[in-house]
Amino acid sequence: MSSFHKDINCDACGQQNLAGTRYACLVCHDYDLCENCHRRRNAHPFHPMQTVLTQRDLVLQYAGNGSSPDELTIYRCPYCNQDGFSLGTLLKHARALHQDCSQKVRCPACVTFRTGRYGTHLLDWSLAMHIENAHMRFGTDVELKFKLLQYAATSHYKEIATWNADSDGAKCTICSLALGQDAGLYQFLDCGHGFHRACIETWLRDRTDEVACPSCREPNV
Repeated sequence: MSSFHKDINCDACGQQNLAGTRYACLVCHDYDLCENCHRRRNAHPFHPMQTVLTQRDLVLQYAGNGSSPDELTIYRCPYCNQDGFSLGTLLKHARALHQDCSQKVRCPACVTFRTGRYGTHLLDWSLAMHIENAHMRFGTDVELKFKLLQYAATSHYKEIATWNADSDGAKCTICSLALGQDAGLYQFLDCGHGFHRACIETWLRDRTDEVACPSCREPNV
């Protein structure tokens, strides 16, 4: 059984919980195609489509090998359809060639990681401004979501075809509950292990010995 995109349906054939790679239109609000419909190219021709791996496939290809979200060259420009950008190079490209473009588009990073309202909505301002303010700062939603996937990559769930990080793959070892989708609710230590922010803050505050990770006992700065 192939891995799937939970709660995302194909807007051409109606397939629910898209299996395998999905293709998200970058100039239409919340429009996605399954692999079969995209391969035929008659369902939604000429529009730039962001290739989006399932969470499990993203972990297996990228998150488990030490990559950082800034190093992923997986994004497509929604204006000119050029592919293979990282967030940094896409920002430079958008500034240089599309700074004055007024067309509303979707952010390929938000689409890929399903972060916030712009995981489905068109941007309210330029792509360059959005990337600079939403994705190029420390502790952004994309960075935290990627760390969640990296942490979940150490779980046995990654071997299950229907694996989904938000519901299966990453749990707080202090309270044993899933970390969930809200990046503002969890915190990662220097060792890479993640916990609910409230859980780890209480744990670290109450320690009388050397401050350490409750999972691996590594010192935390």
